[in-house]
Amino acid sequence: MSKRRIAYLGDKYTHTFAAAEKFAAAGDETAGYHTIYRSIEAVMRGECDVAVAPVENSCGGSVTDTLDALRSLPLFIECETVLPVPQHLISVPGAEKSGIKTIYSHPQALAQCDAYLRAHFPDAEAIAVSSTAEALSLACDATKAAIARAPSEGRAVIDAEIEDVKNNSTRFLLLGRERADRGGKCSVVFETPNKPGALVGALSLFGEHGVNMTKIESRPHKSELGRYVFFVDFECDPSSPPDALIKELESRTTYIKFLGRYPRI
Repeated sequence: MSKRRIAYLGDKYTHTFAAAEKFAAAGDETAGYHTIYRSIEAVMRGECDVAVAPVENSCGGSVTDTLDALRSLPLFIECETVLPVPQHLISVPGAEKSGIKTIYSHPQALAQCDAYLRAHFPDAEAIAVSSTAEALSLACDATKAAIARAPSEGRAVIDAEIEDVKNNSTRFLLLGRERADRGGKCSVVFETPNKPGALVGALSLFGEHGVNMTKIESRPHKSELGRYVFFVDFECDPSSPPDALIKELESRTTYIKFLGRYPRI
């Protein structure tokens, strides 16, 4: 396999970088970007061969930037991985919890630590930023802190493993230009006609084919209020693609994109 350049969110201190390292083969290079969408767009611009993107957290739910990119850009899922994502409260060395007035992090990390923040920092301002890497750069004095995977240079952990649920984990996707056709997991996004029973008719096909849906998510189409697309993850036979199911789905939808059959590593 030729060497690849892998795009990811943030810098080497982010959870997405840890996922990129897991996906990387010997000789691959990594490149950090300021936002999830920019890292995915880097593949479209030819700056990178593939991109790593978080798509779902066990506490915070779906990562909508990734879902929207999968629908709107001609990219597909090559494989997935799931990583534990411990979160730490980080500030400058010597900072104390009692002095923290502002806490920065990515929206997903803030959601994963919501109960902790309410219990320990009811009066602090929690500010969402583009990545935990940006949060670490903003935690520049003893009144400011970041929630992140690891401290960057000049920062220190002042409270460890503050996530609300200790088995907190995130699912990451490896996205590329070519649709994968191996593994036991599939994903599809589609839109149904705006009429009674249309969505039920589409979803019933999964049961008729004996397929187990592992996730269903709706997202706004963004063209008008009340118009939605639906993301479905489902299990499939690792030895063959779900061609018959996808063909029948095509007949019951107004738009469909098969995102790939892929493995978990």
